[in-house]
Amino acid sequence: MSGQAGTPEAGCAEVLPGSRSALDPGRAIKPGRHGLSPETVAGIQRGRLIDAFVQVVSDRGFAHTTISSVTDGAGVTKKTFYAHFTDLDDCFLAAYRRGMDILLGRMTQSFESAPGWPDGIHAALRTLLVALAREPRFARVSLVEANAAGPQVRQARIDNLARFRGFFTGPSLPPVPVAVVDAIVGGIYSAIHVQMETGEAAELPSLLPSLTYFALLPLIGREAASPYLTDETG
Repeated sequence: MSGQAGTPEAGCAEVLPGSRSALDPGRAIKPGRHGLSPETVAGIQRGRLIDAFVQVVSDRGFAHTTISSVTDGAGVTKKTFYAHFTDLDDCFLAAYRRGMDILLGRMTQSFESAPGWPDGIHAALRTLLVALAREPRFARVSLVEANAAGPQVRQARIDNLARFRGFFTGPSLPPVPVAVVDAIVGGIYSAIHVQMETGEAAELPSLLPSLTYFALLPLIGREAASPYLTDETG
């Protein structure tokens, strides 16, 4: 895709932050007359900064990330960085929100395509685990490095975990106390976080049977949830 034709960042909203090289020649902006609108240029620059941020943080850790390292990784100036973000936490927030919107969108699609609610939970979790395994940079930044970020990022994580409640409510389900749903979501998050801290992101899909069972057990009982512990439902 040429960085000088059409909308260079078109479709990247569906790609998790950090999965594309910020220095890809196809995302370059030619000096002088390039025929791109200011909005398009801003979108390219912002996208490159977000990708570079995730890549740098996943390699160095947030505590050792500087604005200079991000702008170097994006191939832009500090002036450009400050045109889009107030500080590193602001950039982190943008990357986190973009990534979570993408993940939740994919999970919702899988959930709604399933024949029933238990299968929907299984499908949504599979989508989440596979996506994080394929994009280990974003997985590490959003699950591990977010702990080192400022209060805005930590609050965004709390807010996003609350969005997962939607998978456990609906007309076909009996009312479930919010505290129970939050405990289930929190347990799933914790298991994924531990895997990222102690193991490889590539192994995340192996958690699918146990996490599906864990999510379903309090709501449909052991007998109905047990089949998801086997590979027969994969």
